[in-house]
Amino acid sequence: MKILFWLGVFFTLCAPIVIGIHFNDTSTSWVAALSGAFITFVAKLPEIAELSLGPVKARMRDKIEEASVTITQLKKIAVSNSEATLSDLIAGSFMGGMSQAKRLEIHNNVVSALKEIGADEAELEFVERDWKKGISIIYLRAITSAVEGREKAHQVNSAATEAQKSASAELKILSDFDTWTSPTASQTKKVIEKYGINSEDVAFWIAEYKYFEEHGSIRDKERFAQV
Repeated sequence: MKILFWLGVFFTLCAPIVIGIHFNDTSTSWVAALSGAFITFVAKLPEIAELSLGPVKARMRDKIEEASVTITQLKKIAVSNSEATLSDLIAGSFMGGMSQAKRLEIHNNVVSALKEIGADEAELEFVERDWKKGISIIYLRAITSAVEGREKAHQVNSAATEAQKSASAELKILSDFDTWTSPTASQTKKVIEKYGINSEDVAFWIAEYKYFEEHGSIRDKERFAQV
């Protein structure tokens, strides 16, 4: 019965998240949660039956504390797994495959699921740390492409000026892809101003990057998904 109890708790917490994220099926998620809760309840029926009127409160307190510890442990597992999931998700954006829009959707689903199980701001920050580094790299990629005057990100602009090429080269020097380190929006803007680069696209992407740094979210998701 004890094994059944732990399986019930694990199923209650984890099944809704997995089903919700991978199958985008909220109703099935909650059915799974209720099923897990029922398994947990059935597993505890023998112990509930054993309770006499005298020690009821003490035993119930013990069981509540045991359940609280269990939920805390499982939340830690969910946070750790989510951090790995988002890190892999953003890393994959540099290798093609899944669309950027789908990656953003999955990210939002993961974060929403974590909030539903009570993840706090510190835990969410941990989960998103590599994700946000990757998003910064994508913003810098968009800025660099705009600096060079590329019509498409993967097509070199043969007519780029020396100033455009120099600005792009300096931005790349300030970046370290191995550690996912990118210059800040302010640093990027200084480099661009240094070479006298001025265009609507460059100004747009620097403003978007600055917004992301300040708010931790993508403002123009539709345009970002096209980078």
